[in-house]
Amino acid sequence: MAGSLALAQTGNGLKGEYFNGPNFEQKAYTRTDPQVSFDWNWRYPAPGVQREYFSVRWTGKLYAPTTGKYRFSATVDDGVRVWVGGKRVIDEWRKQDDTQFVGEITLQAKHYYDLKVEYYNDWKGSIIFVYWETPQDRKENLFGYTSKPYKTIPTQYLFSKPVAAGPVTAQPQATITSAKSSARAATLVPTVVTAKPAANPKAFPPAKKPNVTTLKSTGRVAVATPVVKAPAVFTNLVKGEAVILKNVFFEQSKYVLLPESSTELNKLVQTLKDQPSLRIDIVGHTDNIGDPRLNQALSENRAKVVATYLIRNGITSDRLETKGYGGTRPIADNTVESERARNRRVEFVVR
Repeated sequence: MAGSLALAQTGNGLKGEYFNGPNFEQKAYTRTDPQVSFDWNWRYPAPGVQREYFSVRWTGKLYAPTTGKYRFSATVDDGVRVWVGGKRVIDEWRKQDDTQFVGEITLQAKHYYDLKVEYYNDWKGSIIFVYWETPQDRKENLFGYTSKPYKTIPTQYLFSKPVAAGPVTAQPQATITSAKSSARAATLVPTVVTAKPAANPKAFPPAKKPNVTTLKSTGRVAVATPVVKAPAVFTNLVKGEAVILKNVFFEQSKYVLLPESSTELNKLVQTLKDQPSLRIDIVGHTDNIGDPRLNQALSENRAKVVATYLIRNGITSDRLETKGYGGTRPIADNTVESERARNRRVEFVVR
């Protein structure tokens, strides 16, 4: 529903209602979020809310600064729905890895429109970023439409409470958040927080903290054990014994190698250069959560990515073999998350 009031004040964001359960089963927390722009990877989204199997509903008003066609997009893992002025512009309510969706709608200048965004996380990765492209953005772009909107909706155009009439006091101040649909962005800190305890906290006890290394600058999670000080090369290698690459990092549920992995991989490069006769198998593993076929493919691809890094740094391919075993060769208890994290690993074996 639209209103024709002029923007009298800068916005404060949207009302965010956080629920335990993927279908809004148990409300646990309410706060004002300045934008819908979050990467909660391995973190709790709000007090009293579990890290997986949760849902969020954001509601409020959206101010349209100019007349014309607006394009909205959402990058999510997993489900998302977006309504503008009572019309559903995005509806992708299903489990999926980081994916971006686009919808569009025509809005009138200086009108307020009801805005509702719904999100749910199933398990593992939990991200949601909502962007827009205004008619003014398109006018300033010589090529017209961008392939997908990547401007976070400015807080000044989002209102969690009723707005008063008055002159327009704000101008567009959009910020480029990402250039790829799989890119991560920093989690925003809410400006207004109102605690609301869960109806039954015992129904959703806090999960144990996983025994993994969290990269604070990106919110991504390591696939191995925490960082430890180590020598510049691998020593005491024994034929047939597996050596875990403890500090090799990938994007969540993907085989995209992160720059933070270079220290550990350079150590392996130097080991191979120091011992020209050394030949190794590079082996990928996952936990047993999810589709076994996808886990098998993920483990194989991560091993191949590590091998590619070694080859690009001067190691000949004939010294390397890659293998993947999915979740079939655990080294820890898969029923406990803190132990299950140890099973997500890449290792090498001397032939």
